[in-house]
Amino acid sequence: MKHWIGKKVVVDNGGPYQTKRYGTLIRWNDKEQYIVLSPGGVRIGMKDIMSIRELSVLPQETREAAGRSNPIGYVMRSMRQFEHAILFHSEVMIWHGNTLLSSKARLVKHNDQTVTLEDGTVLEKREHRFIVRSFRG
Repeated sequence: MKHWIGKKVVVDNGGPYQTKRYGTLIRWNDKEQYIVLSPGGVRIGMKDIMSIRELSVLPQETREAAGRSNPIGYVMRSMRQFEHAILFHSEVMIWHGNTLLSSKARLVKHNDQTVTLEDGTVLEKREHRFIVRSFRG
């Protein structure tokens, strides 16, 4: 089973709480019956593992990329990013596909699915990209 070493994985314990651990498998010890995930060096006993699946991208890598800066700003994906844009009255570019709907919109409120602009327009988050015009994520 050493072919898992160095791969990004999700380890499921299958217990009553369905705990899943994400990370890169850095050690597989058959003698002492455990594996170690990075980051953090999380040690998991073999008896606690129900399944191991390979992933192309870890969830923490996706979260880190969500706020990555670029010359224009950053694409807002998390609730906190939308809340900060509202709190700080940040200028937001709004895209629908390849069409720029607004280059300097301001948000007044949001929920899980929608965003409301200053002029009262309500837009669906899943259909639009909101880019904060800032150099920090």
